[in-house]
Amino acid sequence: MPHQYVHVIVAKDNVDDILGFSDRDGVSLAGISAAKGPVRTVSFLTTAKAQQDLLDDLQEALHHSDDWQIAISPVDAVVTRTPDKEDEENEITESREALLAEISQNACITPTNLTLVAISTVVAALGMTENNVAAIIGAMVIAPLLGPLLGSILGVSLGERDLIVQSAKASAVGISMAIAIGVVLGVVLNFDVSSQELAARAAVGFDDIALALAAGAAAALSLTAGAASILVGVMVAVALMPPAAAIGLFLGKAAWLMAGDAALLLAVNLAALHLSGQIVFLVRGVKPRTRDRRQKVRQSIRLSLTVSGILLLALALLIGYELIPKNFAL
Repeated sequence: MPHQYVHVIVAKDNVDDILGFSDRDGVSLAGISAAKGPVRTVSFLTTAKAQQDLLDDLQEALHHSDDWQIAISPVDAVVTRTPDKEDEENEITESREALLAEISQNACITPTNLTLVAISTVVAALGMTENNVAAIIGAMVIAPLLGPLLGSILGVSLGERDLIVQSAKASAVGISMAIAIGVVLGVVLNFDVSSQELAARAAVGFDDIALALAAGAAAALSLTAGAASILVGVMVAVALMPPAAAIGLFLGKAAWLMAGDAALLLAVNLAALHLSGQIVFLVRGVKPRTRDRRQKVRQSIRLSLTVSGILLLALALLIGYELIPKNFAL
């Protein structure tokens, strides 16, 4: 999305304070609403590269004003006489505010999200018990746990405590619900716990860490660079939904050791997803607007990276400890 409209709704006395923001690279004045009533709408056409700076400056200028709003709308295409040739390969294509709005909506506990978790769990569980790979992929396309995962990572990056708490609750409820449904299905259904797809969730290896790291990086890039969210959702769901459903299925059949291995896989995936996603947000420059907020968030990011890294290292050592006897047995 190379261009977007930024609409600023302000009191008519504040219009002159923001008109000067159009005099910069990548920003042009698109229009001012007709002179009627106490408020005006000033519209800017901005490139993705210039949008975040514009939003930051607008909020700074209007900080002491009352009753102002900023709205962002997409632009399908911009045709010019001499098209711009900007190198935006390493630029964020979504503003901080757009990221927060998008993620906050998908990182909460709602009847719709819980229904999607239930459907995804049932389909994934049936796919694993019947060795139906197509059904497992279909369950992962739903990707109900992608929003809470990204919400927790973005919350740490921007210092949004409410988003962190909201996302953590949504993740905990979603995973707990998936495990509980798996337990019920494990008790009701008749299947072999040693079937190929189920056994794969009880066999944890270093390749699982690599997959989860890649999925976390892809999830963060899907927000900042506009990657295909459906494909990214599938990658994240590979790391979360099948292991969670498998834990419940194993518990339902009293396969305690296999349930423990599936829980280990889920823990490894969560730690790796958070670590790689946090690193991508850090590299891409996703950060709070004010300098004071950035200094406070910097400590939180360091703590998050340290905890995720140590946890992932400990889990990797545990995986290595489990694999040594198996390798010698071969």
